[in-house]
Amino acid sequence: MGALSRTLFVIFAAILLAIFIFGGFSDISYAAESNVTVDVNISILSEITVNPFSINWTQITPGQAGGIRNLTIHNTGSVNVTNVYALITTLDNETTRPYTSSLAFSYSAGGVLLFHNETDPRFYWAGRIEWNWTESIANFVDPFTSLGGSDAYGFFRNASKSYIWAITNGTNGTCNNTGAQLALTDPADDGTQFTRAPTTGSINRDGGDANFSYFSVNRATNFLYQECVAVDRNCAKIYAYKYDRRTSSIYFNNTFDICANAQNIISNMVPSQTEKITADVYMPKGMPAGDMKQATWVFRAY
Repeated sequence: MGALSRTLFVIFAAILLAIFIFGGFSDISYAAESNVTVDVNISILSEITVNPFSINWTQITPGQAGGIRNLTIHNTGSVNVTNVYALITTLDNETTRPYTSSLAFSYSAGGVLLFHNETDPRFYWAGRIEWNWTESIANFVDPFTSLGGSDAYGFFRNASKSYIWAITNGTNGTCNNTGAQLALTDPADDGTQFTRAPTTGSINRDGGDANFSYFSVNRATNFLYQECVAVDRNCAKIYAYKYDRRTSSIYFNNTFDICANAQNIISNMVPSQTEKITADVYMPKGMPAGDMKQATWVFRAY
């Protein structure tokens, strides 16, 4: 056999061997299958996160709104959040009557804040204080003349508009007991008797505690319709709110959810769900220039 023949024979033999190895046994060229189970358990975490953590308005002209700001409540926990409410620290920040002060710092920034959730597009006060008026109001028509007259009255200022409120005390001579009454005007104040004659219709006292009587305003024509008004036991101030449901066991020993109009911002948030909050500020006329006292806006899930 010549050299060429031997070479061709070797090549042919190698090809046959390759076919035998890679072709004849191709059915066992893959590894056998093996499975691994994966289990993960998530611990219970109740948590909400509100962003941004700070909001501000600057250079607001008295009598005007400040402009829309948006916040997001996010359920960053692992369980459903049944309810969320919010309170503002106006009552802590503004502890004395500020109307004779020339300093903006005498007023709480929380007192000019309003907001709404995704469900109800109407703005409600986060927590606004209005103090008693110590001077007589011209053309004021006292709704409690038959009871000896109002124990306190004043203006409720809503940016460019004002309204009149009046209260009379209840048993024991305080405004947090049974018999206390609240009256409000519907039309914006223009100085006439027609706009300075507050009435009590569809304003219900829902109860009280050691500090306040709680009234729900259910008169559809009123500027505080569907809101709550807490009347100070000393008849010195009123406090308007909607989504503040603090109770006696937490936050300042008050029971703000006694008011029938008090509501949660949102109910039943599942994990990862979000809720958009739209906020604004209404700056009343007659406010001194400068920085108001910083307030803390507390969102609480329960």
